[in-house]
Amino acid sequence: MAIYPFLTFNGNCREAMRFYQSCFGGELQFTYLGDTPGGKQFPLEIRQLVLHASLESEHVRLFASDLGGEEGVAAGNSISLWISITVPDQLKSVFQKLAKEGEVTAPLSPGILKGQWATLTDRYAVQWIFSAAGAG
Repeated sequence: MAIYPFLTFNGNCREAMRFYQSCFGGELQFTYLGDTPGGKQFPLEIRQLVLHASLESEHVRLFASDLGGEEGVAAGNSISLWISITVPDQLKSVFQKLAKEGEVTAPLSPGILKGQWATLTDRYAVQWIFSAAGAG
């Protein structure tokens, strides 16, 4: 199991992640909304939003996106903890424990081990993203 910080931005993810790269070094990669299947249907300014960014160096693994969901980005919801788990039963167990008295925002599905995501906000308003190890 591994837990990673996942930052959410209001359209300035690319700028912020380049800044973090200048601070920490490492390899920076971006996937844009326009790169997704069907992404070309969106207006140019939407296609240029960062769907997923990763910065990996010797000591840092930082992930980010411009997509904050329907409610947008506000103080308190601009960071999530990303859990990457390789063992299906462990993934399900941790998800269920964190979801108790919380809110599941994207349910755990059988396909999660094929790279899908599941998300929840726990009882303390901490946002969690779940994926199979290596899916991100």
